[in-house]
Amino acid sequence: MWHRSAIAALLSLIATLPASAQVNNVYSRAIPPDKVALERLNLKVEWTANIPVEGRRDSLTQIQVIGDQIFVQTRTGLLIAGDALTGQLQWFVQLGIGDYSNTYPVAANSQYVYVMHVTKMHCFHRYTGVVEYVAEMGAPATVGPAADESGVYCVLGLRTGNSGSHRIAVYDLVRPIAISQAGGKPGDPNKPVEKDPRAVNPVDKLITRYAPENMYRTTIPDIFEPSRTSAGRSLEAPIGGNTGSKSPSLSALPRVTPPYTMERETPTPSVTILPSLRQPYHLRNDFQKDIQRTPSLGVISSSLSSSNALGDLRPKSVGPPLRWEFGLTSRVLFPPFLTPTRVWVTTNGQSVLALNKRDKKIEVSQKLADPISAMPGRAGLSVYVPLGSGYVVAVEGSSGNLDGGANILWRAPVGGIANRTPFVTDKFVYASGDNSGVVCVDRKNGDIVWRSDDSADHLIAANQEFVYLRDRQGKFLVYDAKRPTNAKTLRSAPLAGLDLAEFNINVVNTASDRIILAADNGLIVCLRDLNPKYARPFQICPEATINAAPKGGVETKPGTEGEPKKDPEPKKDPEPKAGN
Repeated sequence: MWHRSAIAALLSLIATLPASAQVNNVYSRAIPPDKVALERLNLKVEWTANIPVEGRRDSLTQIQVIGDQIFVQTRTGLLIAGDALTGQLQWFVQLGIGDYSNTYPVAANSQYVYVMHVTKMHCFHRYTGVVEYVAEMGAPATVGPAADESGVYCVLGLRTGNSGSHRIAVYDLVRPIAISQAGGKPGDPNKPVEKDPRAVNPVDKLITRYAPENMYRTTIPDIFEPSRTSAGRSLEAPIGGNTGSKSPSLSALPRVTPPYTMERETPTPSVTILPSLRQPYHLRNDFQKDIQRTPSLGVISSSLSSSNALGDLRPKSVGPPLRWEFGLTSRVLFPPFLTPTRVWVTTNGQSVLALNKRDKKIEVSQKLADPISAMPGRAGLSVYVPLGSGYVVAVEGSSGNLDGGANILWRAPVGGIANRTPFVTDKFVYASGDNSGVVCVDRKNGDIVWRSDDSADHLIAANQEFVYLRDRQGKFLVYDAKRPTNAKTLRSAPLAGLDLAEFNINVVNTASDRIILAADNGLIVCLRDLNPKYARPFQICPEATINAAPKGGVETKPGTEGEPKKDPEPKKDPEPKAGN
């Protein structure tokens, strides 16, 4: 009988294994904070979201708030875009095949969002998730990209066989297929609408990029012809893109001695029996048949691979046009940061480099005395670089040259190692680092306003009155944003606190005053101040000025940012004067 009891117990244990494994799939058991506890901090829950994570090793890796959107990435390559105001899902996409991979911060402009995954760059429309293109970079990304209204700036590893360390590749936006407007004056019903003779059907332009399904490629590489299955129909299609080889393959050549011609002269044997692929090509004699004079075809791949690539008649997918590339002998540590005319990079050689966006000309090369410890913070045209020695350096991003180096505005001795990106507001710069606390610095002159305890070293959000920090134990703390508790020592103590250790993923929101809490079980909670003026997101961090020209259709006068430009009112005919 005991045998039957043991077998039954074993079967019941096996049956419960899947259920227990499902319960332990996550590390954290975070739940939304209690409403009463949040009210003591003058906070409320704005929205919550649950992101699906697969398996115990999956987790949320990147959470960014860009403008009015929030972008979330998981370790298995899931990219999710949502509304930052309501938390509502907008779109999501699976990158790759669901394997674990490195994730990097995304970059976005007004139209597109760019994300790097292994060796590919994915471009999506920001609010619809429609794929614009997926481009092969030829090497894996090392940091996240940067983007403006003219292109995207990537940092990639060098291709195999090249010296150096990293390269900066800049790609322009894919030019859209414009639809020509019909002639005639808009709003004039009396004038007939005439067709513009220069107008081209956009479908014809589209066919030049892709081969339609009912067409095939002929022996002439750049001509699409109607399918043989279409009964007697003749459709003359435009010329396609330059995707094929205009010269015949090696096998069709009557000889392999330069120059190569198609004339039927004395044929020579195929390349496979030639003892060498180097010029001049000679036949192998009988006494040389056992001598290996050059390596085999498999290791001399440059010429053959090029000929095979030219002979590939398949249509190529649309990708971004390359503007320029710049190779570096040192590693790029952080994503590039942009100004209207320059792209700035920081390297492990303790240097800051500024390249011209248009022609990659080196405009600034600044060697710093200390290593750069974190990604710089930005506001307007100013850049705030943290150094490993405990300094924060303010740099003017649009000035400086090769002779004088970067234009340094001030240096602030904040202490510690300053290994986190400075948090910039309209009046202050908050520097922080491991076990060094948060230090509030005046943006104008670099004077220290106050500093927190060494344990409170994570700044996650701010509004006009308060800044929100987390300490090493995960406790959520509220500090006064403008003044210290002790004016003599410049030390500041928290005004209130709440234990939120279960939210173990630190998210810094530089786009608005919203507080984003995240846990590795996929739970995301958005908090805000109860003050009615924060009912809508309030931008606390000034945007970085990165575009060379203002966006079309938007006013740039003070106080009119974001408002659409109004059409001028039509002039009225002057009223007739008396006596006329």
